[in-house]
Amino acid sequence: MKWQSVIRSFGFLGLLVFLPPAFAAEGEAFTESVVIFNTICAKCHEAQCSGRLSFDQAFEKSSSHVLRHYGQASGKQWLQKELFDILNFMKEKCAYYPIQTPIPSKRIWKTDILDKFTTFMERNYFIPLGHFTPGQYRIELELEKDAKVITHLISGEFEMALEDCYLSTDRRVNIPVRIEEPGDYYFRMYPKTPVRILRFSILPQESNGQQGLKTLM
Repeated sequence: MKWQSVIRSFGFLGLLVFLPPAFAAEGEAFTESVVIFNTICAKCHEAQCSGRLSFDQAFEKSSSHVLRHYGQASGKQWLQKELFDILNFMKEKCAYYPIQTPIPSKRIWKTDILDKFTTFMERNYFIPLGHFTPGQYRIELELEKDAKVITHLISGEFEMALEDCYLSTDRRVNIPVRIEEPGDYYFRMYPKTPVRILRFSILPQESNGQQGLKTLM
């Protein structure tokens, strides 16, 4: 059985049940660990990335740092190790840990993709959106129920293009946003109460009868 199939079928709790202790030795952090880090830990480190701040201690000596900020990793050494590796990557590379995932051609994400980028219990989301050029855009969210959500649109250089709180109406949230700098972008969401995203899109927004951006790269 492939572990990716276990995650898709059972979510984070399934991962905790089925994952063998030696998994982290495969050398790549699972998407679930990246999402946990980028929604729980990254907010403090996005402004601190530099080689001089990376940990030079062995994992065993610095795991207390991970546990202090994410107590749910207690007793899960594979998760502690992956979060530690992701932290070191961010501080050394000044970048988010890469997630290999295709970007939908029309930039419309549905549950088959979205469910890979959420934490199982909290329903925090961290979604790689791909490359954008400057222009005016519109983010549209369809939720499984009405909820208040905190949303971020962040560049690969950790610059916030969007940071605000919204209350959905008829399970939908529409957010105009302007991208000033070209680059890779990420969407992060914190719901006040756990809620699943059923559909997510980010598209050029028409202004004065013209599109703010003709093409997406």
